[in-house]
Amino acid sequence: MMKPSTERDYRRRIARVIEAILVEPGAPHTLESLAAVAHLSPYHFHRIYRALTGESVVETVQRLRLAQAAQRLTDAAALVTTVAHDAGYNSPQAFARAFRGFTGVTPSEFKARQKRLAAPSKARRTSELCEAAATESRMSVLPAVELAEIAPIDLMCLRHDGPIATIGQTYRSLMDMLRCEGNSAKGQRVGLCMHDPALSGGFQYYAGIVAKSPSVPRTVEGEAIEAVRVEGGLYAVHRLIGPYALIAPTFRALYGGWLPQSGYAHDDRPGLEVYRNLMVAGLQHACVTDLMIPIRKD
Repeated sequence: MMKPSTERDYRRRIARVIEAILVEPGAPHTLESLAAVAHLSPYHFHRIYRALTGESVVETVQRLRLAQAAQRLTDAAALVTTVAHDAGYNSPQAFARAFRGFTGVTPSEFKARQKRLAAPSKARRTSELCEAAATESRMSVLPAVELAEIAPIDLMCLRHDGPIATIGQTYRSLMDMLRCEGNSAKGQRVGLCMHDPALSGGFQYYAGIVAKSPSVPRTVEGEAIEAVRVEGGLYAVHRLIGPYALIAPTFRALYGGWLPQSGYAHDDRPGLEVYRNLMVAGLQHACVTDLMIPIRKD
């Protein structure tokens, strides 16, 4: 069992590694080169990395390559062959196999899906999609976007530092901290996106767990758990079925395509990611996440 201070240090080192991969996802990364970034021996780096992330370095490299490819495929002008080459794949066929294994759809099908998502469409209104984000949604998955009024949500949150690819580590830290307090960490997970996630400047993310009752800020193991109340109101909601790596490109299509043509304006409340199930190893494409954009009449 690691000391909390030691684990935090290792998580910071791993975050640096992931940032290095994100700079050049198609580069020939090796265990040795990435261990050097973390300032660890290859043996210890491999052991610590898998213990803290739940996957190998090779799996992370492939996941980040495919996640960045999905971001690029959201652009209508992007060519699958060019994206495949830049992601480090020798042939479009090899890229298509890997992409389908990761997302459940081919690159061409994904491009078509993103195009449909960004196209102007009438959103259907549904009542109380999320009762304090703690119960299953009654939203049909057929329309691309639903309109939903939600009640206020009380959360226990931990601010995320680092690239979005390491958000999972922040959730693991939050759940570990809550267990240390003697509380259950099995509550509904809700991510708070402060400012437009499609924009690079000023974006902040908080990993949250729904609180059973309004909470107060406190410090656990030297880190601050913040009590946050998300005000209720109108949200545009899209249900994403697929790996968490597709959250960013899906938000990009919603903010850049659907919202400007919807007749609604972006509101000041945070955007939400409501995680409806747990990710099962090898079944990333079965993850269910409700992506919620705060809106008001334009």
